[in-house]
Amino acid sequence: MPALIYALLFAVQYFLSRTGNKLLGAIVPIIFVCILIFLYLTGKLGLNLWGTLIFGSIGLLFLLAEWDKAQKDKQEQR
Repeated sequence: MPALIYALLFAVQYFLSRTGNKLLGAIVPIIFVCILIFLYLTGKLGLNLWGTLIFGSIGLLFLLAEWDKAQKDKQEQR
């Protein structure tokens, strides 16, 4: 189930990043950070502060890489 959620998350990120507006690509990373903070503060994440920061950094790197890839693909189409 988590793999399906991650695949859907990356698909939405890629789709929003391919639109003409670059700011739409920021929606998913912002939601990711908000959910991560909420899960950490409520204790449902099960990680300490360092684990949460590492997990969040890696997640953001993947999302930003997806945004960059979509922007390059969009630029090649032009």
